[in-house]
Amino acid sequence: MSQVNRDEVRAGAIDAIEAAREAILGVGDAIHAHPEIGLEERYAADLLTSTIGNFGFEVEQGSGGLETAFRASRTGRGAGPRIAFLAEYDALPGLGHGCGHNLIASSNLAAAIGLGAVIDRLDGEVLFVGTPAEENAGGKAIMIENGAFRDIDVSLSSHHGGHETILPTAYPDGTCLAVSSRRFVYHGRTAHAAADPEQGINALNAVIHLFTGIDAMRQHVTPDARMHGIITDGGTAANVVPDLAAAEFLFRAASREAVDDLVARAEDVARGAAMMTGARLEIEAPSPDYDDMLPNYVLSQLVRDELAGVGLAETERPPASGPGAYSTDLGNVSRTMPTTALVFPISEVPINGHSREVVSGSISPMGRENALRTGKALALAAIELLIDAEAYRRVQAEFGQGSSAVAP
Repeated sequence: MSQVNRDEVRAGAIDAIEAAREAILGVGDAIHAHPEIGLEERYAADLLTSTIGNFGFEVEQGSGGLETAFRASRTGRGAGPRIAFLAEYDALPGLGHGCGHNLIASSNLAAAIGLGAVIDRLDGEVLFVGTPAEENAGGKAIMIENGAFRDIDVSLSSHHGGHETILPTAYPDGTCLAVSSRRFVYHGRTAHAAADPEQGINALNAVIHLFTGIDAMRQHVTPDARMHGIITDGGTAANVVPDLAAAEFLFRAASREAVDDLVARAEDVARGAAMMTGARLEIEAPSPDYDDMLPNYVLSQLVRDELAGVGLAETERPPASGPGAYSTDLGNVSRTMPTTALVFPISEVPINGHSREVVSGSISPMGRENALRTGKALALAAIELLIDAEAYRRVQAEFGQGSSAVAP
């Protein structure tokens, strides 16, 4: 690549974000005011695509086979790495933006606008990718399966961090739990529960045995494992033997392999409950599996180097003792390419996730301003990747080592 004036390019990206400040913040505010659950984010997707289109990006609607997904891109002066900023914009049922996804959307929109403004001076491509349904349907997993990420080299994203600014720096920082969902449906036979119960097959009894069996598993799993479920169908009247009962479970553990083992054991329990009661069992997977996160620490350090310059102060905290007790479909992306996410503060004090406090924080002056700062940091780190071939090589080298690059 021919000579690039690094300082001018970096300044150009920051200037572009500042010039678009009101538009960027307005998008985040509007998405917050119109919460939509996963796979129904039509307002958010339309707003984001129309906005990024105004900044010279070519937009593809319905990317990866999802109506509310999209890909927007601008190419540079020559061939080079393809850097994607990933936006989320789905809300939580009944709560709204209690996970701050409106700010994930606006911060990554800012990053895309910043890098897009200077990409004609660089070799490579900038992409702004809309990834729906992180909360309920694993949009990124579906998009990966349908090839939406196959030509992307690096992904960057963000998330609110309550009162903290965090970037993963060493294993197990930034790792999280893989998760798999199962729906167990039992079919029995109705009968009068008092007059002729012997003629019935009680599907609810099978679900109760399922819960008892899974509870018995808990003393024989590793401490990171989580198994939690609800009964979704349990009969319609107390004097009728239930002929249909169902439960949904989520199974989590520190690795995809450990989750697969939990699921296999739980399915054996489910089959045993069917045998005990005579019910017929159906097993479904309501949503795609979420992989555990494989953070790219070299990439994280590139973003970390930009924090002070954009006005974000990294939070001092003790080293992580294990994976974070959450799951995200960003883990699936991290298994296909180098990936990291900048966690930024929206509150002065600690707050619970998926809460009314997050709803308030994701529209607060602090949350809005820090989303903009996050966009600047992501854009600057991406510029370094496009300018510094050695930095890009190190990022890819760590990813090529897989889990051995992070595991002790």
